[in-house]
Parts: sequence; structure tokens; C-alpha cells
Amino acid sequence: MFEHREYVYAVYKERSFSKAAEKLFVSQSTLSLMVKKAEKALGAPLFNRKSNPLSLTPLGVEYIHAIEQIHRLEGEIDQFINDEQNLQRGTLTIGGHNFGLNYFLPQKIAQYHKLYPNVNLRIIEMNTVHGKHGLDEGELDFVVTNRKYDSKIYEQKVCDRESLVLVVPKRFPVNDELADKALRRSELGNAVFDVPSDKAVDLCAFQEVPFILLSDSNYLRECTNMLFHESKCMPSVISEMEQSSVSYNFAKMGIGATILSNRLVENDADNDSVCIYKIKSEYVTRDTYISYRKGSYFTFAMRKFLEMILTR
Repeated sequence: MFEHREYVYAVYKERSFSKAAEKLFVSQSTLSLMVKKAEKALGAPLFNRKSNPLSLTPLGVEYIHAIEQIHRLEGEIDQFINDEQNLQRGTLTIGGHNFGLNYFLPQKIAQYHKLYPNVNLRIIEMNTVHGKHGLDEGELDFVVTNRKYDSKIYEQKVCDRESLVLVVPKRFPVNDELADKALRRSELGNAVFDVPSDKAVDLCAFQEVPFILLSDSNYLRECTNMLFHESKCMPSVISEMEQSSVSYNFAKMGIGATILSNRLVENDADNDSVCIYKIKSEYVTRDTYISYRKGSYFTFAMRKFLEMILTR
């Protein structure tokens, strides 16, 4: 119905077939043919050809009104695409576990928001199982997680690396025997990966120490259980928490030991009440992944964030 609308619109604007043909760089006969095709498709004339200047029929008035609406909508779509490409609008939704959201993402998110303040950022804290469901349902653009997803369904790129460390209240006597193995403040960041293995401690040395661990629904608890299983000893768990930051605070209060990411403690200046140890195991080092579902529509906002988060 609107296949030849630009020819019709040009005639309307110029009020003349000859002037419209000249503006469109086509012959007048070609222009007349295109307009007649449009009128044939509609089943009625669009112009009163006997009037001078050329005028519209009632159908022509409605047709031109529809064309102008199409032009307006096309303009809005063009503007939308331009805004999205230049990140003048858009939404980015990211889910992740408490470590990723509290200690890894903030710097990247702040950097992204500074560059693209008009993109609406939604940050949702959740465990990795719920995060995967959010990707499946299209509710999330990305999930930050340590857990490996099915590579046939999800794309995962390493964006950071962490090491699990043991945090023990200083008041516990076990620290007296292991004073030379406690990590210095300078060894809590990336330097922890270079700490020699002979400085790492065996979890069995802490068999009598009360532990505060995360609940079974947390992936970190799975990793912690694996570490104790590897060391062939069972921890005395006095409490379970949902977040590493909470278990860390209880450790600093002297209630019990805990296992968490070095990223949580590396910049904490208020950790004089605890001793922090590297754990003797090849499983303490974990990759952090930025994850998204394969085949999903990749917005400009997503593309820029992925580029930023993968930049070290």
C-alpha cells in the first residue's frame, strides 16, 4: 500500500508532477506511472488532477497523513538507533554473587556510568543458580560468577581471578604456632598468587577452631567443602551465613574462622583483629566469569560493558 509513497509525497509537496519529477531526478512519465500504481493498489485516486494547483482527494488527505506518521516513526527509530549506538539511552542489567557485586564490579560500573551516564544500570545480587535462570528468561544481560555454565548454551569470559584465603581471629591460640605463615597486608591482593606453597597452611591445623561458613545454597560453600574434603578433616561449623562480608565481620569480632575471597580483604585496612592465611590446595584459585546466553540479542550497551570489564 505504501510501496510508492515517496513518489506520492513528492507530488503532494510540490503540487506538481513536473516539479516533483525534477526533484526526484526521474522522468515525469515514470513518476506518473508510480503514482498510478499506488492509486490502483488503493482502488481510488489520490489527486484531483483537474485542479490548479494540484489538490488531494479525501483519500489522498488520509494517505498523506499516514505517510507523515510513517516519516515520524522512521525518524524516531533512526534517533533511537543513533542514541543506542552512542549510548545516549539503553538499559544494562547485571546479576552476580555477593563477592562479584561488592568487590569486583563497582570500579567497572563506576567507570562505565561515568562514560555513559544515560544508560540505566540495574545491579541485582543473587546466587549463581538464580543468575542462570535470569539469563534464560531474558531478565539479565550478564551474570558475574565463579561457576562454570554449560558452554553449549552460555558464553563465559574470564574477567578476574581470586584466591580463597583462611581468616582466623587473632585471639585463637593456633595463630601462635603459625605466625610465620600469616599473610602480610601486601600479600592480600594479586601478590597472593605468588606466595610460595611452603607458606600455605593445611586446614587440618585448624581442626579445633570454630568456623563460620556460607550456607549450602552458595557456590563458595561447595568450594569450601571440597577444600576440607581434600585435607581429610571436617570443620566445626558454629554458624552459616548468606554473605561472605557477614562471615568476615564475625571473624573480625573473634567469633570464628571463615574462608572467603582475597578480594574481600585486600583493601580492608581494619583487619588487625585477624590472621589471614593462604590455604594449601590447588583449588583455592578461582576464575571469575562474565557470562551471557549464546544467541541472545547483544545491545550496544552490553558490547561496551563487555569490552570494559575485560580490560585489565
